[in-house]
Amino acid sequence: MKIGCVLMQKNEVNALEPWLLYHAHLFGMQNLCVIDHGSTHPKVLNTLTWYEAEGLRVVRLPAEADFGLQGEFMTNAMRVMDEEGDYDFLLPIDCDEFLAVRREDGSFTCSKKDILDELANYAGRTETLEIKQNLLNILGHPNTYWALPYQKVFFSGGNLGLLCHGSHEDISGRNNGRLETNLIYVHFHHKSWDEQVKASKEKLRHFVDVDNSEAMADFKGLGWHLLVHLNAGEESYNSMMWVTDENPKVDGLLELFQKLGINPLFTEQPVPEFGAV
Repeated sequence: MKIGCVLMQKNEVNALEPWLLYHAHLFGMQNLCVIDHGSTHPKVLNTLTWYEAEGLRVVRLPAEADFGLQGEFMTNAMRVMDEEGDYDFLLPIDCDEFLAVRREDGSFTCSKKDILDELANYAGRTETLEIKQNLLNILGHPNTYWALPYQKVFFSGGNLGLLCHGSHEDISGRNNGRLETNLIYVHFHHKSWDEQVKASKEKLRHFVDVDNSEAMADFKGLGWHLLVHLNAGEESYNSMMWVTDENPKVDGLLELFQKLGINPLFTEQPVPEFGAV
């Protein structure tokens, strides 16, 4: 099978290279496409250049490109790949999302074989394919998550729809049905407080003046959910990071991260020793 993944990002300093390494392990670097929305950070620019030489597809947009058209940008990139590459599947995946799979017994794994076997069940299906669950990371507890409902879509080759902003729905209007899969995303949404504030403002500045407290307080447009953490404050944010014996894990994930050189804490600090995480 040939599986392509498309990502749109800007200045994802700590997540871009891990995302590339992880999904290249699954599908091959030449089957990944990054739409870069005017990044300026030297590390991000160097990462794109380095892996482009290794086969990564890079689409470079100017910073002034309308972020509200993210769904169209990602759909167009997938269409190019579909037309040129005879793909079995094309997946839009955010920079903090890592593909994994839920087993029949409800446990989770990042096994390449299990992920490919799951995808094989949907080869040639014309329905809009759905990912209905994500494992949300908990700060300070690597490979420990909250299992939450989710809504993301992807497509089999030759059956692309039209993505909405965020890749939550196919908004093409075609009457092709939906099909839920057992694929899930391990979602590294939670960052350290400083990184969370910086990342949230980076995304929100496309829609609102992030330096205007009144404008931020009144904002209800795209990306409004990012304000939940910012408005609640650091103490409230950190108090959310509780765990129980019931929190799921992903079998093999820390071992794979260690093999690929990925820091499971997603910071610029050195990768911790495996036994310390």
